Amino acid sequence: MNKPSKGIIIAQIFLIFILPVALLYFKILSYDWRMVLLLIDSLVIYGIIRHENWTYEDLGLHHHNIKKALPFYAFFTVLGLIALFVIDHRVNMPDVETRIFFIKTFAFFIPISFFQEFAFRAFLIPRLREISKNNYIIIFSNAVLFTLIHIIYPYLGISLPIAFVSGIFFAWLYVKYPNLLLISISHMILNVTALLLGFFYIAN
Repeated sequence: MNKPSKGIIIAQIFLIFILPVALLYFKILSYDWRMVLLLIDSLVIYGIIRHENWTYEDLGLHHHNIKKALPFYAFFTVLGLIALFVIDHRVNMPDVETRIFFIKTFAFFIPISFFQEFAFRAFLIPRLREISKNNYIIIFSNAVLFTLIHIIYPYLGISLPIAFVSGIFFAWLYVKYPNLLLISISHMILNVTALLLGFFYIAN
């Protein structure tokens, strides 16, 4: 991997993870632009990876740690599912059981779950390692940036704490057992469950 300077890395993090969220949050761009911004982010990350000659190993695309990592990812996923159902039972999130919402969920949020892990864990964690070697700083910074993308959703008193706690666990898991496939599957299961329960719901 060809390593850029810290200044370039900070600029990349701002342009990819902060600026698009700010454009949506401050309504400079409407929420309908989210797919366009997602596509632009994807192309930028792809360009960086190609330019710097990242390997599959750099991106967490390997199988040597699947057996060791699987119990931890499975435990976190089950724990996350239990937490979501408990919170939903206590808070009584809004009913979103409509055909249109289901279509949007499976057309948008399943692939976005994989993209988020690719962007926030497989790409961002190695970027953060070039700025700091302290795993606690890396995990916390990753979780904060992951939480930031959820500020465009309603029910912030619920969605932001969930995003931050899950972001801490996702980042810790990936730092400890980097495996893009396992973390993407875990995120997809939790993301879709949260959406179907009414978390992160935006009515268009």
